[in-house]
Formats: sequence, structure tokens, C-alpha cells
Amino acid sequence: MIYFILAHNFPESLGTMVRKLRDDDAHFVIHVDKNFDIEPFRVAVSDIENCYFTPDRFATNWGSFSLIEATLHAFKYIKDDLRKQGRIILLSGACYPIKSSGYIRDYLERHPDTIFIEYEAVPRKAWSKGGTDRFPLYDEVKDTIDLYGGSQWFSIPYKALEVIFDFLELNPVFLEYFRHVWIPDESFFQTLFLNCGDSYVMKNLNNQNLHYIKWEWPFMRPSTLTSKDIVDLQRSESLFARKFSPLNSNSLLKELDLVPSADTEKRNDKTAILFLTDKPYDTIKARYEKLRSESGEDVYLIMTNRDNLIEGDKVVLYEHEYYRQMGYIPFDEEKMVPGSTYFSLLHFWRNHLAYEYYWLIEDDVLYEGDWNNFFNEFNSNHTDFISSYFTHFHDASHWYWWNDINIKNPVGNEYKIRTFYPVCRLSSKALVYLDERLKSGDHGHGEVLVPTLLSLKGFTFYDIADHQVPLIIPCSNRAVGDRNNGSFRYRPFISKKEIKGNFLFHPVKENPISD
Repeated sequence: MIYFILAHNFPESLGTMVRKLRDDDAHFVIHVDKNFDIEPFRVAVSDIENCYFTPDRFATNWGSFSLIEATLHAFKYIKDDLRKQGRIILLSGACYPIKSSGYIRDYLERHPDTIFIEYEAVPRKAWSKGGTDRFPLYDEVKDTIDLYGGSQWFSIPYKALEVIFDFLELNPVFLEYFRHVWIPDESFFQTLFLNCGDSYVMKNLNNQNLHYIKWEWPFMRPSTLTSKDIVDLQRSESLFARKFSPLNSNSLLKELDLVPSADTEKRNDKTAILFLTDKPYDTIKARYEKLRSESGEDVYLIMTNRDNLIEGDKVVLYEHEYYRQMGYIPFDEEKMVPGSTYFSLLHFWRNHLAYEYYWLIEDDVLYEGDWNNFFNEFNSNHTDFISSYFTHFHDASHWYWWNDINIKNPVGNEYKIRTFYPVCRLSSKALVYLDERLKSGDHGHGEVLVPTLLSLKGFTFYDIADHQVPLIIPCSNRAVGDRNNGSFRYRPFISKKEIKGNFLFHPVKENPISD
């Protein structure tokens, strides 16, 4: 991990941030504005290993091309002199991590090739006049090159450095033009990456800023964060935030270090168990209370109908329209079923990050054994996705939903996998990845989308139907189609006569039909 930091004041803040981020694999390349004395900055990090100051310095005035010069100079130093081939993260001296260094490392290591950079085509809504006045001869230039803008702060894999310098060598006029652009640090790299034509870049671009930033009207400068922002920072999924000032943010910085954010809570493979229902509480009360009494404190009731909502410290409302807040595309805009029940799990996870694993159990599942014994069967199982009837396309090509998958890089049928998940468990790492992919636009029926995405990324699976101690009576066609046998199936409904033994039964309605 290589942190490149643009600093110009408050050397003590630089020292505080570097100490917060340091670990065995972290290196820091620091550029200090030429207008300021560099010595206090050297002193501030003198006791920290792997800190390097750029050989040259630039007067990095706000909105000037010198910010691009300083950044390119640091990139060249990293490539030619430092020779540490790690991910590069741009920060300012007014930034601060709002996640632990371990969380940041783990998150970015799960995305080794991703280019995290916010970009939007010009004219850009957030900019005055769309930002067209930033670009000299805009009307002529836009017919030659597509212009993009976004946040100055981004993160790139080491491999992207070659792309940057190769592009600039082949296109010297690009560099010369941006010398005359106003606030070029908010458009130079966006425009370069989106016009370079490099397949590696285009495949790995992720339109995401890893920083939490609160903008002041008229959206020209970030607000200075204070203690009033602590709740938003604790809830934020970002890795960093800006801007902080030792004059106004001192209390906030202390709170960030003293109050654990969700990612820093001790996990110890903690598991959350979610019971999902759209029904009135009275109709599912017995099943839910049995689950909770047998499984401990981390059992939550997820209710999807506001009219049925009850009060309780472990009761969570999830309405289907929340998909808009999460930035997802649903399988069906009107209904969560079919295809999108896992959205409720992702919504819960985003607000309860302290767990390593998350079970989701639908309300038409019945288990007459002891739920604690059931979950204990998986205590030493560290796979990312536990579900039932993982099936490849060639084993059930007639399954109805195979083609209901839309992902950025389409795959052939031979790569598709489906599953059946009235009871399932996902790891936090798998949920991080799913969230990223869904926010990027991937969508489809969950029973094929979720396992296919996770399989393509190399996450691990475990099939409940194959468990050594039988937990279900498998149906012969692996729940493909609407006429199944076994205790765990799609259709028909389970009858009273069938409910025998400590197996999972599905679908069990409120009053199972007797034969």
C-alpha cells in the first residue's frame, strides 16, 4: 500500500494521519507545498518508517496545474525510484481514515485491479455552468475528446501508472492543454483514463470515491468536519474523509479514535441470523420466537411490510424501495419476490457491519429440531456462501431463470450457477463484493446472479444438501421446476403429513394442508 499525500499546512495533522495508517506494508510518499517550510513536516514523521518526501516540490496553489505536476512527479518517483509495486492512494494533509488500517488493507486487497475514481461527463451537474467554463475552447475541444470531471482523490493499482505515462508520452498536447484548464486536478485523470482506450483500465474503472466529503454551497469547497458529523462518519462506507482541521476537528478526531466504528468491533466470527417476513407478527410469532430462544441474542426480525411493523430492539424494517438508496437495480421494481430477497440481507449488512457471517431465513421455513444445533453444524465452516442445490447450467438447462442475469462482462452458460436460498449464509467479504457489483449496475434474478458473481470472483460455496449429517431431505430434481419431492423445495407446499424429523422444511405455509 502506497499512500501519496499532498500536504501544505498543519504538520502535526500529517503525523497523526500517518500513524493511524501505518502498518508493515504501508509506505508514505509525501509532497509538501513549496510555499511552506518542509522541516516541521519531516520532524512530524521522523519516527515513522517508510516515509519518503518527493525530490522536487511545487507551489500547489488551489485550482492550479501545479497540483497535477506534483502528482505526476510523485507517480514517477514511485515508479522509478521507490519501486514498491503496491496500490496507490491519494490523500491530502487534511484527510483522515475513518476505517482501521487493517480494514482499509483488506478492502483494497479484495479489489487488486480496481481503479477507484469518481467521474462524470462534462457538463457536470455539481459544477457551476456544468463546468464548461473550466475548459478553454470548450466547444471545439469537446468534439475532439470526451471531457470528464470528479473528485481529485482517487486510488489506482500500480499497473495504472504505466498507462498514465504511456498516454502522456503519446499525447503531449493533452498535458499542454490541461496547463490552461481551471481546477485541472478535478478533470485531468478522469479525462485521461476515460480516453486512453486501454482495455485494462476500461475493465477495472469503478466510479467510486473512497472519501466521505461534505460539500458547502455552491459545491466549490468541502466543509470542515466537526463533532456534529460523527454519526454520519460512523455510518459511512467510505474509507477516508476530508477535510479535517486541528482548529475545528480536534474533538471529532478524538471521537473517531475512541468510538469504535463498525469495522473495528471485534468479530470473532460473530454471526447474525435474520428472519425475513412480510406477514403480520402473530402469524410467524411461534417460528421467530423459537429461532430466537434457541439461537441467542444476534437474531433479528426483518419485516418488509410497514403496516405489520412491531416495536423491538431486534426488529428492522426493510421496504423494497430501499433498493434506490442502495443504488441497486431490482429484478422486479414492484416486488421483492421473486429474485431480490437478498436485498434485505445487504441492507441489514450495510447497517450492521460487526458480523463476519449473516444467515437469512425466510418465514415459510420450518425446523423442528434445535436451531442452535443446526447453526453449530457450521461453526467451523468458513465458506463464503452456504445455500442449497448449487447447480450448473449443463445439469439443469431447463431451469426458468438462467437468462435473467445482466452483468458488465457477460458470460456464457458454462459459467452460470444457480442456487436455492430460503435458508442461506453469506460472509461479510462476499457481501462487500456483491454490494460493489450491484452498485456498478449488475442485476438479475438472485438465484443465478448471486452464485454466478461469487463463483467468477473465486468465493467458496457449501451445499446444505450435501451435509454429512442430513439437514434436509433433498428433492430429486434439486428444486428445479414446480413439482418437487423432498423436504426443501420450490413447490408444492409442504403438507402436515410430511413434517417428520429434524429437517428443514420449505415451503410451509401458516396452516399446512393435510393429505
